[in-house]
Amino acid sequence: MITQVAFENTDPAGDAADVDGLDSLYLLIQRQFEDPDGGRCYVETHNEGYIGHFRLRSIEFSPSRLLLEIARDRNNRIEVTFDMGQSQFEEVQRVIDIISGKSN
Repeated sequence: MITQVAFENTDPAGDAADVDGLDSLYLLIQRQFEDPDGGRCYVETHNEGYIGHFRLRSIEFSPSRLLLEIARDRNNRIEVTFDMGQSQFEEVQRVIDIISGKSN
């Protein structure tokens, strides 16, 4: 089983408008539970420096912000901001809890 959550800027006039030639800014976090993963998640962003399998040190999640701290010495924080309604927040919170290991 793979559990994932993704955030993408869908506002064509927003921050994603042609940043370094990219069509959109995004963050994808995946965790698989079929095989032992050593507590690592797959993280992918529009920034190639933040693509790979990382152990998560912490996740802070609110209806307006997600902050990940990944286990590496430098460039170890990923932050996205958004505007999310309460029902959508609760749905995504369940997935974040599974990815972080708070619930399975």
